Amino acid sequence: MTRKKNPVFHRVVKADGSWSDWHEGANLRTNVGINWQAEEMGGDTGFDDAGDNAERPLMVAVTENTASPAASDTSLLAEMTTDGMSRITGTYSHTADASSFTRTAAFQYTGGSTVTVAKAGMCTLSERTLATNSADSHFVVTALSPVAVLDSNDTVEIQWGIFY
Repeated sequence: MTRKKNPVFHRVVKADGSWSDWHEGANLRTNVGINWQAEEMGGDTGFDDAGDNAERPLMVAVTENTASPAASDTSLLAEMTTDGMSRITGTYSHTADASSFTRTAAFQYTGGSTVTVAKAGMCTLSERTLATNSADSHFVVTALSPVAVLDSNDTVEIQWGIFY
C-alpha cells in the first residue's frame, strides 16, 4: 500500500514585505501521532486527561534545533517560547468529505537578533499545559529545508497538509 506524502510548506516574510519562495518538505508522523490519529478518528478519549471528549486543539511549535526528526520524538528539543515564537493554533482548513486537512501557522519574530527556525512540530497541548504535560504531545515533526532565517519582525509561515 502506497501512502500519500504529507507536505509541509514554509517561507519567510521579511519586515519590508518581501518574501522567499515556498519550500516543500515532508513531515514525519511520530509513533505518538499514529496512535493519536487512530484514537481521534476512532472516537477514543485516550489523550484527554479529564477523560471526556473536550476539544483538544492542535498547536504548532518551532525550534532552532537541527537534529533530524525521528518517529520516537515526543517533543521539540529547545522549543522556542519567546519573542513571538511560542506555540500557536494557526488556521485549520478542511473540505467536507475530503480525507485531509491543512493547518497554517505564521510566527512573527519580535526579538532583536537573527534567529534560525530549523524544525516545526504539530502537537496536541497548548502552552498553558506545556510545563506539566509536555511528553507524548507532538504527532508530526518536520525539518525545514532550507532553514528559515529571521531578522526582527520577519515572519515564517508553515502550512501542514495531513492526509489520512
